[in-house]
Amino acid sequence: MKNSNSAHKDKLFSGSRLLQKVNETMNIPDPERVARIQFLKEQVQKGTYKVDADKVAESMLKDLIKDLL
Repeated sequence: MKNSNSAHKDKLFSGSRLLQKVNETMNIPDPERVARIQFLKEQVQKGTYKVDADKVAESMLKDLIKDLL
């Protein structure tokens, strides 16, 4: 019984370490993404941001098709 508990603890510890690594990786800023977000923020603040309705519609249709499959 002790071996079983030890195996479960090892799996939990390993899973915990993996989750910690994922969180650390997600918190590393991607310079390109940061620049893109800043660019979009500035456009929204200036009122020059334009929505591409065709791209939005296409994305919505793709998501709907994925959900149906």
